[in-house]
Amino acid sequence: MKKTITLLGMLLAFFATAGAQQYCSTTATPYSELVSGKSYAVLVAADKNCGKTTDYSNATFLSGSGTQTAFADAKDLGNDLRGKSVSDSYNWIVTVNEDNTISLQVKGGNYLPAPPNNGQGGGQLNATAGKFTRVESPTDDKTWCMLSAGKVNERTIYFTLGGSDASNASNRLEFWHYDATKDFAKLEVAKFKFFELKEGDVTVTYNYTINGTQVGTYSVKVVSGMVYPTPGNLPDFVTATAPEGTVTEATTKDIAVDISNYPFKFSLNESDTPEWGYLTGNISTADRKLFTNSTTSIVRSAANAAYQNSMLNGIANDLWRMVGNPFSGFKIMNKSGKCFVKATSGNGATYTDASATESNNLWKVYGGDVINEPDNVTDANKEELKAKAFVLRHSTVGEGNNYLNAGGASGTSIGAWIKKSNGACFLFLEPEFTVDLNTNDNLVASFATLALPFDFKVASSNTNDAKLYSGAYNATTGTLDMTAVEGVVPANAGVVIKSDNKAANIVLTANTKSAATALTDNQLVGTTKEIAFSELTDKLVFGVTTQNHVGFYAAGGSAALPANRAYLPTSVLGGEKAVAMNFGGNVTGINAVVKADKANAAIYDLTGRRVTRTVKGGLYIQNGSKFVAR
Repeated sequence: MKKTITLLGMLLAFFATAGAQQYCSTTATPYSELVSGKSYAVLVAADKNCGKTTDYSNATFLSGSGTQTAFADAKDLGNDLRGKSVSDSYNWIVTVNEDNTISLQVKGGNYLPAPPNNGQGGGQLNATAGKFTRVESPTDDKTWCMLSAGKVNERTIYFTLGGSDASNASNRLEFWHYDATKDFAKLEVAKFKFFELKEGDVTVTYNYTINGTQVGTYSVKVVSGMVYPTPGNLPDFVTATAPEGTVTEATTKDIAVDISNYPFKFSLNESDTPEWGYLTGNISTADRKLFTNSTTSIVRSAANAAYQNSMLNGIANDLWRMVGNPFSGFKIMNKSGKCFVKATSGNGATYTDASATESNNLWKVYGGDVINEPDNVTDANKEELKAKAFVLRHSTVGEGNNYLNAGGASGTSIGAWIKKSNGACFLFLEPEFTVDLNTNDNLVASFATLALPFDFKVASSNTNDAKLYSGAYNATTGTLDMTAVEGVVPANAGVVIKSDNKAANIVLTANTKSAATALTDNQLVGTTKEIAFSELTDKLVFGVTTQNHVGFYAAGGSAALPANRAYLPTSVLGGEKAVAMNFGGNVTGINAVVKADKANAAIYDLTGRRVTRTVKGGLYIQNGSKFVAR
């Protein structure tokens, strides 16, 4: 019960409730009805952002912040605020002065200024408010107005937009003076339309889910009658779509978030089927280091672009999984069970057993604008790599230089580093590896046997015809009937690999993504450890004779059976010392008893002459041992 309460508390800690937000009305307020002290979003139209037309369909909203110059948004932002929540940079507070002029102040910042003495340029926000007269727009839509700032040399000063005609860039708010005879509808004189901002009065709650499991929540007040608000407080790489329709009363909606762009696959719970991957530091392939399970160092000492451990069993040391979700954070676990744990001091991590304090094991994932343009990334697919790269920060640590320094990991610890750095980036890559097959010019196919200490299957990137097979002894035919394995091979199970086109290898992956099940009727036994020759008396091992017959044979000689092989126990047979493999009616054939690891060794008759073909029942010598040809 204690663990359940802790997990629930941890989940609730990441629920996000928005504060009081301002929403933009969908209908404009006539300029004559502006109210002092109220907030408005201001739509701006001029030839500089709309072209020399009068429909103003490309009009954009006015933004400002602090002491910056006010701008009409770039057209390509598509930032239509009507019916949506509005940030402070679009929140303009109107003051209606005693002389019926108006002043405009961006929320939390300065005012639109009075024009310079010559009535040109300007527009920089100022601590002193300018006063502007509302002038009816020369358009049919009278909710538009122009703003005049008086006269210079009998010419009236108006707000304009700078920039090129119909520019896609941001358009700075400026002043210019015009004669009364000018066609204001088609000139750069800015027209303004005001939309009142209102605080929400109806609470909408979104429960965010992944695969039906709630992972976070977001509550916000909206204005009754408006469309459902855009989901907020979403982690990097995560998106969500608002429900259709309008809000009429307080409501709660379940929303399945989209994690299709997330930089790695993950499991919600440790009991779920693992999504294994290679965890690497640095974006650049040339600088990349692989994280691994080791008692002395968490990363390999040298950059490694191949990622395959020199020993097949060792691949298990390089397998990692992410357990958790983007909202609360992830437990970053090696197949050994060890994980990243927040360091006792600072904001780095140690690689050790999980902490009893569950929050110490959780790491937040960030991407996007925190992944900058590293100068030392020369990969041709740099942009693709950047899109997959991410940085990590402990779930309880705030903003600042607190991202894990992946490139500088040393020993079993990882320090903290700044964001926007190649050295701070991680990649989670498909854990693919290759296994070589036994090729022989005289064989019609290539073969190998295999057993691994983890689940595996053929990788989607494998382009040749090599397949995995289980085997079951057929007492009627005296052969080993082979069945193609279409799914996942369980850890430690034995299989045969065969390529009819004589491929040199097969590409496999440990990221099986689905639970392995026992291979039906498979009588091949896998070993991930070497088996001494003295222990092979009750086992048939895979081999190829000098007559190029392939099958399972009684071991000869004295060599051990290497690790990561499959054998056939004699207990399942009818006393045979050699068994051929039957691939859908295509029988490989058998001819001799051969040594476990030297199936191609030369054969001699009893006079010492080398022979290339044996005769059934004849006595021969191979690898120093006598045998009877069958």
